Amino acid sequence: MESGDRDGEGGAYGSLGKLNAYESIGDYRKAIEHHEKLLKIAMQSEIGDWGGEGVAYGRLGKAYQFLSDYRKAIEYHEKLLKIAKEISDREGEGVAYGGLCNAYKSMGDYRKAIEYHEKDLKIAIEIGDREGEGVAYGGLEIGHRGGEEVAYARLGIAYQFLGDYRKAIEYHEKLLKIAIEIGDRRGEGVAYRSFGNAYKSIGDYRKAIE
Repeated sequence: MESGDRDGEGGAYGSLGKLNAYESIGDYRKAIEHHEKLLKIAMQSEIGDWGGEGVAYGRLGKAYQFLSDYRKAIEYHEKLLKIAKEISDREGEGVAYGGLCNAYKSMGDYRKAIEYHEKDLKIAIEIGDREGEGVAYGGLEIGHRGGEEVAYARLGIAYQFLGDYRKAIEYHEKLLKIAIEIGDRRGEGVAYRSFGNAYKSIGDYRKAIE
């Protein structure tokens, strides 16, 4: 970049480093490399690019999550959370809490995951984020954004892993209600599938079949 356009350079690295540009080939190491360049530029900005720094931390946390380096993912989600709180970015806080709960859930720490789910949910309700970015359901992987719908899905699954099926069903019902309200057919499917698993776990096979 001979022009010395650091902001433009940062934007370029941001575009190159987006995870969706590398997901198809699973090159998360390459994504991390570009995110780290974006972070360096944001931190060196004369005016202090807090937003760019927060975005970079969030992306790095997500990349390390995909690489199953959950300790590193937590480190970056916590840095994002700190910045989001400093600049009063409630949506950014929700993103950070969502990333933290995914990381702890992947490590099998469901109680810690629930703690962050509930914080994520509180923010989602506060800012009116009913849908978030939708529910990308695949085992324990339910997206990294906030949203009331997403938070209920996460909470239901976390309680299911803890063996608290009644509590899990309670959150599946909340998820189903919102999914129907906003016309999210995929979310409805997630809720029904989760209901089936929960009722099967408590031995109510007729309800599970329904």
